Amino acid sequence: MAATQLRVLVTHNQVHPVVMDRLTGIGVRVDLMEGPITEEVLVRELQRAPTHAILMRGNPPLTSKVIEAGSTIKVIAKQGVGVDTLDLAAAAKQGVVVTTAGDANSGAVAELTMAFLLALRREVMRLNNRMRAGYWDRPTYQGQELLGQTLGVIGLGRIGRRVAHLAQCFGMRVITLARSSLDTNLGIDAVSLPQLLSEADVVSLHCPLTSENRGFMNKATFALMKPGALLINTARGALINEKDLAVALSEGKLAGAALDVLSVEPTGPDNPLFSAPNLIFTPHIGSETAASIERTARRAAENIVAVLTGTAVEPECLLVGRDCTPS
Repeated sequence: MAATQLRVLVTHNQVHPVVMDRLTGIGVRVDLMEGPITEEVLVRELQRAPTHAILMRGNPPLTSKVIEAGSTIKVIAKQGVGVDTLDLAAAAKQGVVVTTAGDANSGAVAELTMAFLLALRREVMRLNNRMRAGYWDRPTYQGQELLGQTLGVIGLGRIGRRVAHLAQCFGMRVITLARSSLDTNLGIDAVSLPQLLSEADVVSLHCPLTSENRGFMNKATFALMKPGALLINTARGALINEKDLAVALSEGKLAGAALDVLSVEPTGPDNPLFSAPNLIFTPHIGSETAASIERTARRAAENIVAVLTGTAVEPECLLVGRDCTPS
């Protein structure tokens, strides 16, 4: 009897050519998904045919119910790094290896963060709009430099460290939340959250979303921030209470904010942030450069191949599971 062909399910209707080349090169069948991807749709798809790997694009609801429905799943490979919609405990319980793209998109997200920081601090959007309206503000404009200002980085992982390094190149002092594993060679001061908020001219979020930090940037924490400070979020939208941020911007407590992520994506016209001043939006494109997309796609495919063929996964990509030999 012929061996069952291994199947990879992609939670998107498109996949990068490097994924198809790598997976079909080892004889794997790749199936794409169309339409809204809900828990019900995922369960039905996993019950339709044995699935040995999921290539996780976007943020589909990979709940415990979904994972249990895929009894043959060996690996879930994220094409990126965010896995807050994936039940890691359920994956671990079922012996499913979970991988991310490691450092593959860190540079792209860090670059967007710095683009936000420069655009906000030098008021690029406001001045652009004024110019288009016929104003010439050079005689009265006085901007601010990054040199000598303080950046508070919340989440000193791969992206956070890159942002910190880039900020230091601009002459900024960088502070982060105190933790025992902080490398003293980074030149970053470790402080408490209240101290970070009160000292930082710019607060930049780079932490994963958890049940503990959901909405932690809110009215109370905004009240602790330095008057005229900036807030940047290229991590997860639900870290911020958006109604409270809209108020803080409208009342002038914060001088500006830039968000690549929102609590609901795509967002609707009723989002209170649309009426807030001094705010820059982008549609969750921090990692969406041509080079970054190819790197994350290639890394996700390589992680799947490694697990399905019983070879080692790069340590920086392993999130759940250490035994990568399929049973």
